[in-house]
Amino acid sequence: MKTFIQTLIFLCSFCPALVAPLGAHPAPKGASSSLKKDARPKVAYSFDHYADNKKVTRLFISDEMLSVANASLVKSDRWEFSKIVDRLSSILTMHTHSTSTTASIRQDYEKVAKMKEYELLMQFTQNDVEIIVFGVRGKGRELKELLIFRFRNTYCSRVVQLTGKLSTDDIGNIIQLNKKL
Repeated sequence: MKTFIQTLIFLCSFCPALVAPLGAHPAPKGASSSLKKDARPKVAYSFDHYADNKKVTRLFISDEMLSVANASLVKSDRWEFSKIVDRLSSILTMHTHSTSTTASIRQDYEKVAKMKEYELLMQFTQNDVEIIVFGVRGKGRELKELLIFRFRNTYCSRVVQLTGKLSTDDIGNIIQLNKKL
């Protein structure tokens, strides 16, 4: 994860317009953003209310940033995006080690579970880690959004929201089912 964040900082220092202007991520002073308001990905549920939450590590990567990044640079210790990066239009990741924020994210999960746009694709628990995967269908079997919740105990939670041209076959690769959760 450290290499990934260092790469993002490096890329953003050369072209701040690549970072989408979402709430807590304004363009640096003196920089102008060429992104239009319409450039934000269309998602069924927004996590923008966590933008100013200091207990949440939140990272958004726009399609412009993804087009510049090499697939091998989009790495994480919990998620694997390298096989699908060319089909993604955005990545939002959030992580917290806060009991109160994890409780809020569980409330978000409950809201998402009730939404007709989201289809529950997978849910399982292994070694005290609970993973829930929702999808929003596009054309045919295509998924235009994947939303993954990962909870460990009452204090740790992670969320990944991906937009693009995805399939249910991508889920196992993304959450690295072959690794210890």
